[in-house]
Amino acid sequence: MSLRLREFPNRGFLVWFALSAGIVAWIIHLSGFAALVTFVHDHGGYFWLFDVGNGVTLAVTLVALWLSWRMAEAGSDEEEGTEAGRMRFLGVCGLLINSINLMLIALEGSYVYFLRTGR
Repeated sequence: MSLRLREFPNRGFLVWFALSAGIVAWIIHLSGFAALVTFVHDHGGYFWLFDVGNGVTLAVTLVALWLSWRMAEAGSDEEEGTEAGRMRFLGVCGLLINSINLMLIALEGSYVYFLRTGR
């Protein structure tokens, strides 16, 4: 699938992924870590689950952030009322949403290294 500027799809899976993947990754990160904390504390050798959780959720959010940037770059002025304007607006919204979720995941993911749960 090509993601050249003029060929970015104006609807479908990629648009939904760009707008919602960061939110879903943050929810999975938050609830997954909350569920794993007791297990890792009781069975000390599974601390690597936190590393994998951080890496996967950060990677998914970075991909969504990149797709949002491509959407914002592919669009034109939002005030025109065209599909390209809509794509630019959605891309800018995706940039904001995914940036916030990226910061949340990184901040919450850093707690496990400071608290030393199960080590």
